[in-house]
Amino acid sequence: MSRIVIIGYESAGLTAASTARAIDRQAEIIVIERRPYVLYHPCGIPFAIGGEIPDIKTLIENTKPPNIDLRIGTEAKSIDTNSKTVEVTELKSGKTEKIPYDSLIIATGSYAFKPPIKGIDLKGVHVVRTVEDGEAIIEATKKAKRAVVVGAGAIGVETSVALRRRGLDVLLVELMPNVLPTMLDQDMAEIVTQRLHKEGVRVLCNQRLSEIRGDKNVRSVVVGETEYPAELVVMSVGVKPEAKLAKDAGIELGPTGGIKVDRYLRTSAPQVYAAGDCVETLNLITENPTLSQVATTAIRMGKVAGKNAAGRKATFNGTFNTVVTSVHELIIASTGPTTSAAKKAGIDVVSARIRMPNKPPYYPGAEPIYAKLLVEAGEQKIVGGQVISTEGVAERVNLLTLAIQNGMRVDEFANIEYCYMPAVCDAIEPLTVAAEAVLRRL
Repeated sequence: MSRIVIIGYESAGLTAASTARAIDRQAEIIVIERRPYVLYHPCGIPFAIGGEIPDIKTLIENTKPPNIDLRIGTEAKSIDTNSKTVEVTELKSGKTEKIPYDSLIIATGSYAFKPPIKGIDLKGVHVVRTVEDGEAIIEATKKAKRAVVVGAGAIGVETSVALRRRGLDVLLVELMPNVLPTMLDQDMAEIVTQRLHKEGVRVLCNQRLSEIRGDKNVRSVVVGETEYPAELVVMSVGVKPEAKLAKDAGIELGPTGGIKVDRYLRTSAPQVYAAGDCVETLNLITENPTLSQVATTAIRMGKVAGKNAAGRKATFNGTFNTVVTSVHELIIASTGPTTSAAKKAGIDVVSARIRMPNKPPYYPGAEPIYAKLLVEAGEQKIVGGQVISTEGVAERVNLLTLAIQNGMRVDEFANIEYCYMPAVCDAIEPLTVAAEAVLRRL
């Protein structure tokens, strides 16, 4: 009977464990998780801060999976790839044990990054990563009147809206020229900025937070040359791969800082796999190493790592980084690189953006939908897309991802068959209109 050990029990670790169990009913599966509870859902934290989820504790699940030895409150301290053992410590008792493995899956996830700036350790400076982080922010909103959110990626945008819903005066600061810089081109991002302003969130782009001021507690922040008062600061400048355990074991890391793996998610150590936020993978458009730190990628990686640890030969070839977020009713989604990212990778793209109703104009509740397609100029294959509206956004970006995955040319995509019903969608599909607009430019 083989033994599979998994370190980490979030999206990747959970999926790897259940997949391995489904393949090998006899294997002993041991999961090491340092949290004191079984599972939580980090993507729900901003919505608990905003009150859409009334009780943040509902993000926690404590039901242990059947037929898996899940050891919560236990931390993996080291990996010995020669003796094929993991040294773990039970955090409550301090008891240490070495667990042998036949196959090991590292799914240690990521951690919220705090930049080394003056005042970063003052009371009132928070990150959005764990349920405990969310609870601390909710508690802080009871006294704070003004908040600054640093970083306008998906979590930063969602958190800024959440704090505004709590009644705080909110300033959102972004170093790059526009909000959601890894998701959207500037013309599409401007639609989101306008909506943030409508929700009462002030936005400063192309600005750097240089200092957080206060005695013990946050009093203000300095952005550029201007000081802004604030009692609450949320740092949302990205997450880093939790790869120290792997690095200390002599396992190779990639240029992004994530664990380097092949298409079978094998690391540089024998019978050691890795999956999730801690892993570096391939951007399938730019063909450059990338981090894809979203739950959907972690789940797909977890399936592959779980299958292979149980003796199968599954592959994970890379990612298009398909992402969705929202500003209240406005839904924003994208797949593939932005125009600037494509050009940086040496890809010549032609793009077009369209605006039209998401339902027939005569139907109550019709709202604008914005769609932008990016097409490689030579072979005229679709390489990216961005969609913004109040309905039908994620579904369309998923369709675009499938088209990209199958190497579809823009002329083929312009002729796809689609459905129509006034209460749901118009007789003319916005994505085909965008495709026709690109064809005219080509």
